[in-house]
Amino acid sequence: MWYYTLNNQQVGPVEEDEIKKLVEAGTINPSTLVWSAGMANWAPISQTALAPLLGGTVPPAAAAAVPPPIVIEDPEVAKINKLWMWFWISLIGILVFGIGLIAAIVLFFIIFHKSWKLTEHEGSRANADTATAWCFIPGWGYYWMFPAFRGLAKEFSGLFDKHNIMMEKFDLRIPTWMLICLWGSTVTFGLSLIAFIVLWIIYTKQIKAAYIAVHLAKKQ
Repeated sequence: MWYYTLNNQQVGPVEEDEIKKLVEAGTINPSTLVWSAGMANWAPISQTALAPLLGGTVPPAAAAAVPPPIVIEDPEVAKINKLWMWFWISLIGILVFGIGLIAAIVLFFIIFHKSWKLTEHEGSRANADTATAWCFIPGWGYYWMFPAFRGLAKEFSGLFDKHNIMMEKFDLRIPTWMLICLWGSTVTFGLSLIAFIVLWIIYTKQIKAAYIAVHLAKKQ
């Protein structure tokens, strides 16, 4: 994921494909400052791994003289990224060693709860506590996960518009089919669990990226 500057404002995170579209549209030029995890400082795009997206464009000489600002990773961003990393490690443990399911579930619901906390507002269907806790009510939880997971996606998509965040909105079919594959695993003799895990990863990655984008937008 990448961040870039536009009119002296930080924008992102966005995928590399989005950066490519912005370069082609002329929104991003060789001197535009960009940053991604692992970089010590912001740098002109022409001096980063994204330079090939510029094609044959030659950056202006002045661009090299621009001192990039020092970037200190936001503590909340670092925290959500760490949760995502351990969630991913737990999933690998499930697939390779057959262990890690409980850890993956706990880590997912921590990310889920934090995301609801970030998005909740007056008029929300649920708050972070009820959205999370009601998923574990026997029987009722089977139904509640649908409005809770889809509702979080809708809340994030609404905040993308509110804060002018250039991110693709959530596809509500992802959490819907994710849960269908999970609850339908008893009918498919467990085969649909493969699709569930794939969709679970996609959904969790999306809410993690949305959390970071909205958190940073609210700080501006």
